[in-house]
Amino acid sequence: MRTARFTLALCCCVAVGLAGVAGVAGAPPPSQICGVCGPGIANDAEIAGATGRGTLDIYIDETGDSRWNARVPVTSSAAERYRTDTTALEAAVDDAWARYHAAVGDVRSVDSSLEGDTVVVNYTVTGVARRGVGDAWIVDYFATGTSPTRYEVVADRVTIHSPDGTVVTNRIPLADVDGNTATWTNETERDWGEDFDEQTYVTYGSDGVVGTASGYATIGLTDGPAVLVRGLATGLLPGVALGLVGVAIGRATGGRPAVDAVATRLGLRDVSTDVSSLERLTVGIGVLGAIGILVFGALTISRALTHGVVVLSSLGVGYALLGAAAARIGDRLHTRGLVGLAALATLTAAGYTLLLTGALAYPLPLLFGFATALFLPIGFAFERDRTPIGLLAIVALVPTGAVVLVYPMSALRFWTIAFGTLLFLPWVAVVALFGAPLALLGRRLATSRG
Repeated sequence: MRTARFTLALCCCVAVGLAGVAGVAGAPPPSQICGVCGPGIANDAEIAGATGRGTLDIYIDETGDSRWNARVPVTSSAAERYRTDTTALEAAVDDAWARYHAAVGDVRSVDSSLEGDTVVVNYTVTGVARRGVGDAWIVDYFATGTSPTRYEVVADRVTIHSPDGTVVTNRIPLADVDGNTATWTNETERDWGEDFDEQTYVTYGSDGVVGTASGYATIGLTDGPAVLVRGLATGLLPGVALGLVGVAIGRATGGRPAVDAVATRLGLRDVSTDVSSLERLTVGIGVLGAIGILVFGALTISRALTHGVVVLSSLGVGYALLGAAAARIGDRLHTRGLVGLAALATLTAAGYTLLLTGALAYPLPLLFGFATALFLPIGFAFERDRTPIGLLAIVALVPTGAVVLVYPMSALRFWTIAFGTLLFLPWVAVVALFGAPLALLGRRLATSRG
C-alpha cells in the first residue's frame, strides 16, 4: 500500500513537471521592443550596414497615442548609399523589421530618413496609454497578462517619454525613472529574460503623493480582480493546509513532541516547556538561524549578503525577537497585543533586509514568516477557549498573498495550480515546524495568568 502511494505521488510530480516543460517549450520566441533594432535572440533581422543595435524612444501624446523613434548607426559607406538612394534605404528598413516585436500589427505611418551616419525610423502606434484614476494615465501596452509573450530590449536603450508637464508616478521593474521618462538599458550582466518585465505598467500624471496614489490605484483597478482570482485558486490548497495546521497546533495540548523534535535537532535534551525555557529555545533557534545562514552564505556563495541569504537570516532575527519579547512582556498582553508583537517582529525582519540589501526583497519568505509569528497569538487564544477565526483566516490567505505579490500573472491552468501547490507545501511544513514552539509559548503565557 505504501509503495502504491509513493508511486502515485511520483507520477503526479512527473506529470506536473512534464506539463511545465511543455508549457515552456510551447511559448513563442521573445518579442523585441524595438522593431528595427537588432539582431535579437529570436530575430536575425537588422538594417544592412548597422554598426550597433540602436536606440528607441517612445513619445506618448496627450491622447494616449505614441510616436516610436528608432535610431540605428550604420557604416559610412552604407550611409552614403542610403543618402543617394532613398529606395535602398526604404528596402533596408523593410527588411530589418523583426518577425516578433512589441508593436507587430499596430505599426502605422512608417517614415525612414538619414541623419549623418544614423538611420532614423519613425512610426506611430495608437492607444498605448489610457486614462485612469483622477488625472493619472496608464501605459498597459506592455502588460501581457497571462499570455506567454516575453520581451527583450535588444536596443542599447529604450526610453518611454510621458507627455510634457507630467511625471512617471510608479516604480517600474528594471527601469530607471527620471521625471517623465522611464529608461531600460541592454545590460549584459543581467540574465536572459530580465531586461524588460512582461508585466510592465507605466503610470504618469501630476507629481506628488496624490499623483503617485492615483497611479497605483489605476494599476490596482486595471488588474486587481483577475490577480485576486488567480491568487485564490493557486493558493487554495496550501492555504487550507496552513489553516488546518494552525488549528491542529493551536488546539494541541501536547505540543511537547514538536518542541522535543526541534530541541533534538539543536542537540538539546530534556527541554522544559515553561515560559522561560520556551523563550530560550525560540531565541536560540532564531540567533542560530540568523548567524548560521550568513556564515553558510559566506562560505558557499561568492557574495555573502545576497538577497536570499539576508532574507532567510532576517527570519531568524524576527524569530529571536518574538521569543524574547513575548517572554518579557507577554504576560501583560492579550491576543491583540501578541498580534502586534508578531507584526513588529515581521517588520523588524523586513527592516533588517532593507538595511543590508537596500531593497525589500523576496516578500514570499516574509509573508510566511508573518504566518509563523501569528502562531503565538493563535496558541494564546486557543488556551483561552477562543477560536481565533480571523488569525487562522490570515494564515490561510498567506499563499494567496504570495501569489498576488510574487506571481501575479501566472496563468490559471491545472498545471500552474498544481505547480503552485507543490511550491508552497514545503513552506507549510516550515511554518508548522517553527510555529509549534510559538503556539506552545502562547499557551504557556495564557496559563501562567491562572
